[in-house]
Amino acid sequence: MSRFRAGATLLVRFVWQVLVAGATTAWIIARPGLRASPGLVRMPFADLSPTGAALLASLITLTPGTTAVDINMDERRLLLHLLDCRDPERTLARIHREFERYLTVLFPGGSR
Repeated sequence: MSRFRAGATLLVRFVWQVLVAGATTAWIIARPGLRASPGLVRMPFADLSPTGAALLASLITLTPGTTAVDINMDERRLLLHLLDCRDPERTLARIHREFERYLTVLFPGGSR
């Protein structure tokens, strides 16, 4: 995949995820009886450069309902706060699928 295509696809997917996550977050907050189940999770990430890891954390934080708390480049892990931590595996899989795979094209790390 070309860098241009990866960047364009990432932009479109990010905008879509902001809209979907915004609606989901509003539903969790506004719906009576449904209680958020916040929590912290660690998410391993692919071999990204420090810039790529920072951009991944930024995209996650800009998406409603998730916040990157810490980036550990040595272990290649992010510490994330999730508004709804009932199904963290699903959330992490979505982050990998929607953001990370395109960032590896744009900001590859040097394998150690």
